[in-house]
Amino acid sequence: MSERRSITKRLILLAALLSGVRAEAQAPMDESQVKAMFVYNFLKFVEWPSESIRTKDPFVVLIIGDGPTADATERFLESKTIGARPLVVRRVSWDQSLAGGRAAFVVERDAKKLHRVLDAAAAAGVLTIGEGESFTTRGGVIGLLVEDRKVRFDVDTSAAQKAGLRVSSKLLALTRVVHSSTDRSGSQQ
Repeated sequence: MSERRSITKRLILLAALLSGVRAEAQAPMDESQVKAMFVYNFLKFVEWPSESIRTKDPFVVLIIGDGPTADATERFLESKTIGARPLVVRRVSWDQSLAGGRAAFVVERDAKKLHRVLDAAAAAGVLTIGEGESFTTRGGVIGLLVEDRKVRFDVDTSAAQKAGLRVSSKLLALTRVVHSSTDRSGSQQ
């Protein structure tokens, strides 16, 4: 029963973020901070193959690229945990290995570099989260975007499946758009 309450609390927080309600009563959060909170919450609603994760290993999140959202995400994730596992944030460049990473927040705009990162992430079983409406149509798993001044997200379930990941139906229910199959040009198959 306590696990159900925990999931319910997480969904309420995520729903509050989606509806634009501030989760903190302090100073208003900017868009980058809200996106960082989304990134953290996404990690709780994705399943990795059980053989790829040892319970005592840290949960490694890679940040690829620079910008205000990358910086806010790094700051927000620094002291967090995923279950009992400490969360470790590493900055890497687009051409570095993704080995050891479980998730990557990708802020790469160059199409060729992004293509390479997304291919490497799928092969390594790494969840990819990025910004922009086209992120999921280019092969990313979760794309953050701003619509009507609120942060929303799209999910590509085919990209998740290609990486060996399973996105919770609870998260999919909150998704703006679910892509089930795309090619690199962004057209539906």
